[in-house]
Amino acid sequence: MNKLIILFLPLFFLASCGGEEVDETVENTDDETEVEGQETETEFFNRSKREVMAKLKIPANENFKMQVYREEINSDTIMDAIITVNRLDYAMEEAIKSGKQAKMAQIGFMGNYNYFLYYDGASGEFSVPIPVPSTPGRPLDVTFEHILSPVRNDVIIEYRVLNSGYKSYFSVFNERDLLLVFQWKYFENAGDDVPTALIHKIVEQPNSRYKDIYIYNSEIDNYNKNIGDMYQYTPTITKEKEILYKFTFDPRFTKYRLIK
Repeated sequence: MNKLIILFLPLFFLASCGGEEVDETVENTDDETEVEGQETETEFFNRSKREVMAKLKIPANENFKMQVYREEINSDTIMDAIITVNRLDYAMEEAIKSGKQAKMAQIGFMGNYNYFLYYDGASGEFSVPIPVPSTPGRPLDVTFEHILSPVRNDVIIEYRVLNSGYKSYFSVFNERDLLLVFQWKYFENAGDDVPTALIHKIVEQPNSRYKDIYIYNSEIDNYNKNIGDMYQYTPTITKEKEILYKFTFDPRFTKYRLIK
């Protein structure tokens, strides 16, 4: 099975399905596109749901959100997928059982309640569920971009830690290994008088097939600190100010390193 290695920085704390509610969301493709011959996207969603419930031991009566993002992640031209899982209801139930509901609510039920799995289309196999320590009030957001290779799609996962947002970048190596290569915040302290805002810019380099990542200082467009529901809030950040950091990819360590 594909090895999937996650190394979250020390900074971080360690589709509604089930019950009566099901969110059958599939990104980047039509519902009935064939997968692996005769499998439609709806069938793939249902197979993914069974895998998720079995691997996470989710009971049939638990409500959880699951979303499928379809993309060619490695270079074999066979459709792959990232499957995200959000267990907010379970997080709240655990807080009630522990008698710490008020305290846990203050920190947004922080813990391992957001997960993702990597599906390799060539082998037809799913990875183990990978926990993303974060605030489950917002499910993971997933996008794809060519960063380390023009023939592969790197995976960018956005998540929340309290009132701050972070991005983790993953890339496939040896066609089978999905590794974390970079991680950085893109906003911090939303709802305060002066929040931090950053732009992650992917920059081509003339003498390298790997793109650099520049971090620019910025500000939240048209900011008002009365942002309402923190976990529904999505800041718009477009103003590039000074460059704070430059990172370049080091293939020896399969990680980005600071160059400025």
